[in-house]
Amino acid sequence: MWQSRRSELTLVGLFVWCILSVGVFIILLLPFVVPQHQLAQSFIPECTWQSQFHKPCAFCGMSTAFYAISRGDFAQAYHLNPLSLYIYFIFLLNTLFAVITLKPNIRFVKNIAAPHYQGRVLS
Repeated sequence: MWQSRRSELTLVGLFVWCILSVGVFIILLLPFVVPQHQLAQSFIPECTWQSQFHKPCAFCGMSTAFYAISRGDFAQAYHLNPLSLYIYFIFLLNTLFAVITLKPNIRFVKNIAAPHYQGRVLS
């Protein structure tokens, strides 16, 4: 019983991490695919914190800084938002770790899911 629950929790954890890693990968890929002016016009809303308190939040300038990092301009990225370098590096590490870890574990996920869910309705 406990081993079954543990396997299910492991499966759910891997699934959630995989979904989050795909989102992080998309964030890292955007500066290479979407021009900066187009992203700013269509996807990025105005900062609520800055409009209410007239001070930048911790993430203000992050998307512009990610574009600067993607161009290799680390000094400009640091100037725009000092956290951007750390967050970009963490996102990059997560993406690399996800690719390295999840590829061999695809079989593991299939093996966990197969005996528990074949022909049964989840409750």
